[in-house]
Amino acid sequence: MADRCFQNVLIQTDSIEAIKDIMEDDTGISNSTIIRRIHQTLKKLEQWKIQHVPKGNNLIADSLAKIVCIRSLGLRLFVDRPLRI
Repeated sequence: MADRCFQNVLIQTDSIEAIKDIMEDDTGISNSTIIRRIHQTLKKLEQWKIQHVPKGNNLIADSLAKIVCIRSLGLRLFVDRPLRI
């Protein structure tokens, strides 16, 4: 993110557990490789915020994530959001 000139980033997730894991270990010395990588990336940003979004309020992102899990179709371009996936 930082190498693409983003300065302010808002991260939204429906996983309270992920938020707790990221926020509890702000030292960057977590036992989890993914948490360490997240912290390395976030340290490059001027400002960031992580926010909980209930799954029901984020249906489009949830639907797109399901496409990735179900199918491996390569690049897909949606001009309009999928009505139902």
